[in-house]
Amino acid sequence: MPFFFKKKQNSLAVEMLGLHFANPVGLMLPPDTPIKCPRMLQKAGFSCLTPPKDNVLEWVSNLQEIRKKTVLAVNLKTDIVRSFSLVYDFADLIVIDPDSDNGISSPDIADTAQLLDELVSLRLCYEHHTPIFLRLSNEDTPDEIHPLVSCARLSGLDGIVAPTPEKVRLTALECQSRMPIIGIVENPEDALAELQAGATLVQTYMRPHALNRILKAIENQHTDTL
Repeated sequence: MPFFFKKKQNSLAVEMLGLHFANPVGLMLPPDTPIKCPRMLQKAGFSCLTPPKDNVLEWVSNLQEIRKKTVLAVNLKTDIVRSFSLVYDFADLIVIDPDSDNGISSPDIADTAQLLDELVSLRLCYEHHTPIFLRLSNEDTPDEIHPLVSCARLSGLDGIVAPTPEKVRLTALECQSRMPIIGIVENPEDALAELQAGATLVQTYMRPHALNRILKAIENQHTDTL
């Protein structure tokens, strides 16, 4: 198994890129999530937040409180370079979503490569290494996944976020299991399929029943394989 992640025996816990996750299922939280995290975060392996469009500085100032309760991933969609600098010291993991930046149109590979190179260079200004993941979009075709994954690897990114089981599978083939993958799921079936296809972690939208059902399915499968 590649060095960047491992699953502890008799446990759902996962170690990835030096981060410890109590289980492989994360919650995607809306920007207006209150700083007093919902109790359900205690069940999730990690949490993924997106900065709001307004009052970003106030939002960032509260990230440390959230980070005390959960492994914190921050998903950057707009004003990415500035937001990257603001959240770097508070996030355990940063996800870059260039297809959403400015809401104008999807960037081409050259634009994405330039953005990623700028972020990786900016990371050198900090004393600690925060992993950076590139999020693939729902619209990316199989032919586009190869150059995007290659771009991420050449830029020095740490991993990929893939939104469907098929994209997880294609990404795993492209990166030859040399980069961790985080899947995006809505139900237990997709979660099991993405983990089987090569995802290290999966994340789902903030719905208590979805989280509970996904965790239960993974626990059952884990028990069956022991």
